[in-house]
Amino acid sequence: MDEKTKKAEEMALRLSRAVAGGDEKVAVQCAIWLAEQRVPLSVRLKPEVSPTQDIRLWVSVEDAQMHTVTIWLTVRPDMTVASLKDMVFLDYGFPPVLQQWVIGQRLARDQETLHSHGVRRNGDTAYLYLLSACNTSLNPQELQRERQLRMLEDLGFKDLTLQPRGPLEPAPGKPGVPQEPGRGQPEATPESPPVGWQCPGCTFINKPTRPGCEMCCRARPEAYQVPASYQPDEEERARLAGEEEALRQYQQ
Repeated sequence: MDEKTKKAEEMALRLSRAVAGGDEKVAVQCAIWLAEQRVPLSVRLKPEVSPTQDIRLWVSVEDAQMHTVTIWLTVRPDMTVASLKDMVFLDYGFPPVLQQWVIGQRLARDQETLHSHGVRRNGDTAYLYLLSACNTSLNPQELQRERQLRMLEDLGFKDLTLQPRGPLEPAPGKPGVPQEPGRGQPEATPESPPVGWQCPGCTFINKPTRPGCEMCCRARPEAYQVPASYQPDEEERARLAGEEEALRQYQQ
């Protein structure tokens, strides 16, 4: 092997390593040298550049009131931004339509992958901006049903239709047959009022432990106190544990 060929191979290898490591200065130097020498090259992506293993993504979340918190998300670089929005919707309750992601210093679109934005290793960062629901035509009931459907789909149940809950319509009586006294429909017992706090912005009833509205991200009224006898359900306990873990990691 002559010296020129050996030098060309060394520069091509340096170029490959510089590009993989994000060293723009060295990559430019190598590319200029190879171009000046008119070295024939064949460039192709390595399969391992787009890993499918889980990594931890550092996410800075900011709401419409400029409140900021940092969380960790376990993601795969080959997942789409739409899948990332679904994950946040299931885990934290923020509807996809309110999520605006900025990854790699540019606005992320639903069909794009995290890898295409440079997310490839543990500790990579992203920014999530939560829009205000006041500027959208969001319906709290429809969002709740959408979340339930996505949770069922995440468990493997497809093509489902949620039926509204409530008392069944009374069966019509036979014509000409009078109802016997005392045999009519029983009086419906009044439903107990929902436990939680009502959002002053969108009027959605939130669970007592939520610090912000699940629908529009508005802060919980300062005067509201979580009832002393209230017991968080499994979903709330998981969310509270996740928030505590994120805060602990942020303070380290």
